[in-house]
Formats: sequence, structure tokens, C-alpha cells
Amino acid sequence: MIVRPLQPGPWTRSVPAATLALALASTIGFVAFVPRDRQVLQTAANFYVESGLAAIELPLYRDYLQQSADSDAMQRLAQLERATDHKPGRPADPAMAIELLHGDPGFEQDLRAGRIVQASDPAFAQWQRDRQRLDELMGSSPGQSFALTGQAWTQPWRLVTYLFLHQDAAQWLTDLLVLLLLGPFAEAAAGPLLLLLCYLGAGAVTGAIHLLLSRAPMTGQWGALAGLTGLLVTMFPARRIPGQLLWTRWRVAVPGFAALLVLLGVEALRWAWGSRSAIDATADLSGLASGAVMVLCLKLRDSRRAKNLMAQARSAEPDSHKESGLARQAREAATRMDTRRASHLFKELVDLEPQRIEHLCAYLNVALLAPDETTLQDAALRLLWLRSRSHSDEMRKAFLQLTQPKVLKVLPIDEHLRLARRLVRIREDAAALRVLDAILSDSHLRQLYGRQLADCLLDTGAALVENFWKESGHVSGVGSIRDCRTYSALARGVAI
Repeated sequence: MIVRPLQPGPWTRSVPAATLALALASTIGFVAFVPRDRQVLQTAANFYVESGLAAIELPLYRDYLQQSADSDAMQRLAQLERATDHKPGRPADPAMAIELLHGDPGFEQDLRAGRIVQASDPAFAQWQRDRQRLDELMGSSPGQSFALTGQAWTQPWRLVTYLFLHQDAAQWLTDLLVLLLLGPFAEAAAGPLLLLLCYLGAGAVTGAIHLLLSRAPMTGQWGALAGLTGLLVTMFPARRIPGQLLWTRWRVAVPGFAALLVLLGVEALRWAWGSRSAIDATADLSGLASGAVMVLCLKLRDSRRAKNLMAQARSAEPDSHKESGLARQAREAATRMDTRRASHLFKELVDLEPQRIEHLCAYLNVALLAPDETTLQDAALRLLWLRSRSHSDEMRKAFLQLTQPKVLKVLPIDEHLRLARRLVRIREDAAALRVLDAILSDSHLRQLYGRQLADCLLDTGAALVENFWKESGHVSGVGSIRDCRTYSALARGVAI
């Protein structure tokens, strides 16, 4: 999952369990079945050539295709020429030749009925035995047992099982990418049960229409994914669905028609990748229609889940406007010296954007003027606990403000030590030593917090010495009051 929809309530509600289950099933199908299929196909291909079946059937199949006038037969004939390299008796790619022949149910039916290889042929008995052995080998392949072929009319489970089979890594990865992009939003809009119904229903409809229009076998979940696309486009054509990039605080608002752009973009990626299932217009149109029909029949546009998503979008959209309005009001209150209101407004701004250093600094400046020590402590602690690797001038000034006696008075001793570490990190050694000296000069505090002081000095000692050598320039005899105080502080830490 790259983007997850924003939903009210605990974060567990936004976990797309059905989408993850479909992704897991697709992955298991690819990892478990594809290597087995390749092994079985290679064994069958070797037997196909060594037994002489290729020399008998492939020339007959070429004649069969040449007698057909449809575009599908011409495409298969071109693929057969590439697989046999104009030598049907000894094909260059026997596995591809077998896939072509087995993927043509019309020829397979005529072949088994004795209309291709005649019973009067002297080699008919041997051919029949070899053909039976080849069928046994191919039958042990999971892909042959669960893929979408003409047998689906008598084995209807193939209309669903083919969704979890894939021809190659390109097809599996692109299917998985679209599922993880669209699935969470479709599940948030329709719910896990209706998501599964739309996914499986669109896949079955796409498979049935494919069998009516083509004799080629089919694998992959593209029709089902097109169904999810149709669901999103019909429910939220131009309305924006709020989402959040995983592991970040970045929010995005995605319109429903963006799902169609994802579908077309990944198809273009497949085409560029050279996948054998690059573009399938039948799956696109039938899947989109299935998803749209489901939305209209179940009235999903007016469902409670859809209304909740739109309510979340309305509450998420004005965040930037709300933030700018609060900032304007806070600055106006600070100008009027209404420190109580200004500190309250800046606190709201910090709650909205906890990582905005300008808001934190403004909150601290106002809190320094306010008489409330609790507000000052809150502003100082928020700044101390800010996790940031950048040390801007604004942040440096803010940390130096924290060394004022008024601020240190409201902070616990543990936070004094944290402040000293932060000051050393931004190379404000003198300010850090002032904080430490204030504690070390008090015998009572030195006795109560001796262990914490020693740990702090051990943590900051290496950084202080490193800063000392960088500032002194490695010149012997050159020192300063800061250098002496550095060693003084370290000596006191050892004495403790």
C-alpha cells in the first residue's frame, strides 16, 4: 500500500483487510504455481519433440490456421512461425508451440475428435498413445487446472481461479501495483464484502465475455481491477477522496477519475515492459462496466461509507485555510499584547503542524511574555522534544532563549540536561556549559542528580572536545575561556 484513505475513528478501521487478503492470494498463486507450471511445461515440451508429436501436429495446425480468415488465427499463425522457426518438426520453442496449440479450443476439439489426425493414418495408434501421455503431463500443471479456458463452461470455478494465476513476473507485479493503489480506496468506499463481490464479479463477467470473443486462455486479475476502477469512477467521478501517504504525514486528495488514469498508465507500462498481456481492451471495458453497474444497482453513491469519506474530505480540505486564519489571528493578538489569546492560538497552530519551527518559536516568544508558567513550560518542552536534523538560525536562537533563568525555572532537571545536549549538538558550547554550571554549582542538585549529570557529561563530552578542537584550529597554545570551561565541566563530571 502506497496511499491509504483517511477515515474517521481508530487507525485500525483504515486497514484494508480484504485488499491485503487479495494481494496475499495473488502472491501465493504466483510463487506457488508459476515455477511448477514452467517445470511441467518444459517436461511436456521435451516429450512433445522426442515422441514425434511435434512433427505430426504442428504442420497440421499450421494448415488449420491458414484456412481460417479471422484475425485471431492470423496472429496465432505468426506466433507459430516464430516458435517453430519454419521447422515444425523440430520447433525452436516447443513450450510456446504447445501453449499456442492448447490455447486453441477449436483445434483441440477437432484433434481429439479424430478430424485432424485420421484413424486411417498408420501412425494413428502411436499418436493416440503419445497424445494421451502428453495430456497427462499437461494436466498436472496448476495453470492448466485453474486457468480460464473453454472448459470454464463446464468447470465454472475457472471464472474465479484464473484471477490468481499469472503468466510472468511483469503481469503479477503490475496487477499487484494496481490492486494496492486502488483497493484501499474501493474498500473504504464499499466495505470489504462488497469489494470482494465487485472484484470476483467483475472478474467472472470479464472472463465470460473473453471466452465468447476469443479462444485464447486467460490469466491475471486485470478484469477484476478494471471493476474496482469502474466502482471508484462511478462513485467519485470528480469528488476528491482524502488519503495519506504511508509512514508520512503528507495528505493527498485524489479524485475518482484518477483510478482510470492509474489503470491506463499501468497498461502503458506493461506495453513498454513487453509483457504478453500488455493491453486487453475487452477486460478494460467489461470490467469498467461491471463496476459501474454494481454501484448503480447497490446505490453505493448514497451509502453510509461514501458519505463518511466525503465528510472526511470536507474536514481535511480546509486545514491550510484554518491554519492561515489561526496564524493571522495569533499575530494580531500578539500585536495587541493579548498574550493569553496569542499563546492559545499559537498552541493550536503547533497542534496542527508540530514540526513547524516558526510556529514553535512564535509560541515560545509569546509564552515568555505571558504570566502563565504552564504555557511557558509547554512551549519549551515542545521545542526541546522537536526531532529535526536541520539547525537553522531560527532554531539556534530559540534554543538559546531556553537558557534564560525564567525558562529554566519551569523545566525539570532532566530537561536541563536535554537542553545541554541539544545546545552542544548545534555547537553552542558556552550556553550548554552555563546550563551545566548552574546545576553543578548547587550542591543539593549535584547530590540528587549526580548520576544523571555524569551520564549527560559522558554523552556530551566527546562532542564538546570535538567542537573545541574544531574551533581552536589545532594550534598549540591558542585557547579561550570557552576552552577552559569545557575542560572544567569535564573535570567536574569525572569528580562526580
